[in-house]
Amino acid sequence: MKIVFNTTQPHAACSQMYMDAFRNLEGITFFDNNLEKYQVGLFMTYDHNLISSVKSRYPNLKIGLIDPRSYRVMQDASLCDFLVVDSIEMEDFWRCSKKPIFRYAEYPEIPYIQKKHTKKDTVSIGYHGNRIHLECMSQNVTPALERLGLLYNLELVVTYNGPSPTGREKWYPKNVDVRHIKWNRDVYVNTLASCDIGISPNNMIHDKNIKSLTSTQNKFNYSEDDYSLRFKMPSNPGRIIVFGKLGIPVVADFYPSAIQYLQGDAGFVAHHTDGWFYSLEQLIKSHTLRSQMGTNLQNLVRNKFDYQVQNTKFINFLEKILTDNKESNTV
Repeated sequence: MKIVFNTTQPHAACSQMYMDAFRNLEGITFFDNNLEKYQVGLFMTYDHNLISSVKSRYPNLKIGLIDPRSYRVMQDASLCDFLVVDSIEMEDFWRCSKKPIFRYAEYPEIPYIQKKHTKKDTVSIGYHGNRIHLECMSQNVTPALERLGLLYNLELVVTYNGPSPTGREKWYPKNVDVRHIKWNRDVYVNTLASCDIGISPNNMIHDKNIKSLTSTQNKFNYSEDDYSLRFKMPSNPGRIIVFGKLGIPVVADFYPSAIQYLQGDAGFVAHHTDGWFYSLEQLIKSHTLRSQMGTNLQNLVRNKFDYQVQNTKFINFLEKILTDNKESNTV
């Protein structure tokens, strides 16, 4: 099988991660416009506007769109032969395309690190991602950190692109030392690997009062203890996987990818402030629990998300795409 990967934005973070993931994929070539040599063409979501012309010029090429992160690419996605998504959240949405879907979780290429968890006077909690999720954690995670900061010596390490926090942000916890490291490709091994606990706040702020806005008499049985969650369609397990590779246990917001993988002894999920307080405190108090959960999460990553594991399944998926096409052409 001959596969070509093309994108007009090779330096975009998502492009880099998928290129790293596919580098050892059997039969793949990167950046070749002579598409008639290939059976499968992979294009990043940034290049969705090219799909129509490629499809018309190379009708026999099986085209896959990688990481369709917005409903705005719907029309071009409909022209593809298959889609590559990175989470159950994306898969559920893109079932509307009626196309074969392969789920491939992408993440930065970093080594597995055998983390040795020990008793520490100051426990370090790590975050990597964007500032939006930091801002949204002000409602549930920050209050938990502030309460915990009264009981334990804590450090919050945050890595993201952009200027360092001023200390006046709503997400910035009192009673906790905060250290900002500007994102770079080495930040995972050089900075996050030294953390003891990882957090993955993911859900977005929205007005809970909308739950009661309805014309039905019983208001859908609205209750003050209902859950109302808002998370982005491109939510995925990537930030959790990074901590897993580093051997660091994770507490994550309630969102499908977190609930799907942080089960039992692989990590904690929480939504309310008290849930975050409890989950974080269990890990703060016990370096043994941190070690157990960090190891279990790393094993999960090895068995399910390792590039080699995912690539083997991806090749099988592509072979089926090509086989089904041959069969349909002979009917």
